[in-house]
Amino acid sequence: MEEVENIKLNPLMEPSPVAFSMDTIGWKILFALLLIIILYSAYKFYLHYQHNKYRRRAIAKIIEISQLSDGEMPSMITQIMFQIKQTALLTFDRERVASLEGDQWLRFLEQTAKDVHFMDYKDIIFSSVYKSEVSSEVDFDKNNFVKNSIKWIKKHA
Repeated sequence: MEEVENIKLNPLMEPSPVAFSMDTIGWKILFALLLIIILYSAYKFYLHYQHNKYRRRAIAKIIEISQLSDGEMPSMITQIMFQIKQTALLTFDRERVASLEGDQWLRFLEQTAKDVHFMDYKDIIFSSVYKSEVSSEVDFDKNNFVKNSIKWIKKHA
């Protein structure tokens, strides 16, 4: 036992540190893969952005139309519905959309986007589009109608 306590150990011999460098082929492959992934992601984002250009234009047009005065309410509603119809024609099958009118058209709008309610405005839409007049007795929330229209543009399938 006394022998073990008297043994003196020399310091451990540690290897020299390995120099860090990116000269190996693995780092070059990793860099190339990251670059390809970044470029592909940017390309997909650009395609998505270009694909949704029609939505941005339609929303801008609806906002512009909505700034008409309250005296021009029938014209505003008609123009917004026209803009929605143009957007639907770009997105959906032309034969399916072009022939829709009245209740069928409003149901189609509600079926193709979530949480959109055009049937609530049925009477005022019909009187504006088909008669170019709005009854003063009808309770109409212009801001809610515009928000509903923009929501359809953003969320239609």
